[in-house]
Amino acid sequence: MAVSECIIFDGKSYSTKIDNETARLSGKFYSIRGRKPRLAIIDPSQTSENSMYGRSKIKKGEKLSIDCYYIRVPQPVNGKSPLEYIERMLIETEPDGIIIERPLPKWMSERDASQIVPEYLDVEGINLRNMGKNMTGEKTIIPATADACLQIIESLDGKYGKDVCIVNRTRVVGRPLAMALINRDYTVTVCHSSTTDLKEKTSSADIVVTATGKPEYFTSEYISPGAAVIDVGITKTDRGVVGDVNFRDVYNKAGFITPVPGGVGPVTTSMIMKNFMTIAMKRLEDRLNY
Repeated sequence: MAVSECIIFDGKSYSTKIDNETARLSGKFYSIRGRKPRLAIIDPSQTSENSMYGRSKIKKGEKLSIDCYYIRVPQPVNGKSPLEYIERMLIETEPDGIIIERPLPKWMSERDASQIVPEYLDVEGINLRNMGKNMTGEKTIIPATADACLQIIESLDGKYGKDVCIVNRTRVVGRPLAMALINRDYTVTVCHSSTTDLKEKTSSADIVVTATGKPEYFTSEYISPGAAVIDVGITKTDRGVVGDVNFRDVYNKAGFITPVPGGVGPVTTSMIMKNFMTIAMKRLEDRLNY
C-alpha cells in the first residue's frame, strides 16, 4: 500500500465508544443497588509505574461512576503471608471486581495472583477457571491488554487477512490473545525470546502484534507490505514514550498501525472498566434471579 493509505488507529476515539457502554452499565447497577460499583485495584509492587497506572484507572473510574479502591500490599516480612492482608482488605471494601497491577514483584507468582482472585470477581481473566474457559472456547473474560488487541483486530473485519503473528507468550497478553483468536478462526503464530527467524515469521503475517518492551525494535523489514501492526509495547525514553515499533519506518510500509501512545493503551484501560461492569452486572443479575 502507498504511504497515504496507511491508517493510524485512534485509540482515544475507539475507547470512548467502549466507555459509553460502560457508563450505561454503571448507571444500571446504581439504579438496582443504590450505590456505585466497587473495583479493588491491588498493587503488590508499589512501583512508581504501577502507581501511575493505578491513578489512571481511578481517574477513569471517576468518569464512569465507578468507585476504585487502590490497595497497596506491603512486602511480606518474617514469613507473614501477604495473601492474608489482601483477604482482610477485600473483606473491608467488599468489591464487585478485582484487578492486580503488574508487573508482579518477585515474591508473588502468577499462580499466587490467580488464586487471590475468585472467578466471579475476576476482571482480568487470570483465575485458572477463566483461563481454562478461554482455552476451550467458552465465553469468558480475558486479560484487558489481550482483550484490547482482540477488539482492535476484530474491528478490522478481516480486511488485512486473518494470519496473525504475536510476539509475546505471557499469561496476560500472548497466550490469552492467541486462544481467543483461534476460537474466532484466525491462524496464529506465537513468537518469543527463543524464537529463531523472527523476521521471517512476522514478515509473512497479515497482522503483527508486538509486546516485547524493546523500544522501536521492529522496523519495516519485519512487516509485510500493507500489514496491520498492533504495538502493545510502551517504553519511556529521553525522546518520550515509544513502542516496540519504529513508527515512522513501519508507517511507510504498513496498511494499519496503532501509535504509542494513544493506541492500544486507552483501549486497554477502557476494556478493564467494561469487563469489570460486565462481571459486576452478571453477578448482580444472578443474585436477582436466584
